[in-house]
Amino acid sequence: MKKKSLILGIACAALVAACSSSSGSGDDAGSDAAVVNGCTAYTDMTTGTAVINGPSTAAAAQYSPNCIHVKVGQSVTWNSDFADHPLVAFGGDSPNPIQSTATGTTVTFAFPNAGTFGYHCGIHTTLMFGAVEVTP
Repeated sequence: MKKKSLILGIACAALVAACSSSSGSGDDAGSDAAVVNGCTAYTDMTTGTAVINGPSTAAAAQYSPNCIHVKVGQSVTWNSDFADHPLVAFGGDSPNPIQSTATGTTVTFAFPNAGTFGYHCGIHTTLMFGAVEVTP
């Protein structure tokens, strides 16, 4: 049993290290930014409306898109069932403009400062996560 615990501990440590690595390698916008919540490539949403969709039922599903790039001053809207999938700021730069949200189906936050701001589902923390990269 000790061997299983040791292997599990090593695997967990490797996963944490991979998700908090500071050397992004994506070829999309922000490829030089730190990796936040596994995001290495970001969907460019610098023009138009930035929208992230989450699940509308109790079943866990990844946000789509989960890693996005916007400009300073833009707002991002999340659509999801926040009672079943509470939105929580997690990882990245501080202060994070994403506020915990546990009710409703739509929320919008403005991003006044550059940085990379992580988030996840407060219940499905290992399944539902992402980041908003904000540049000048």
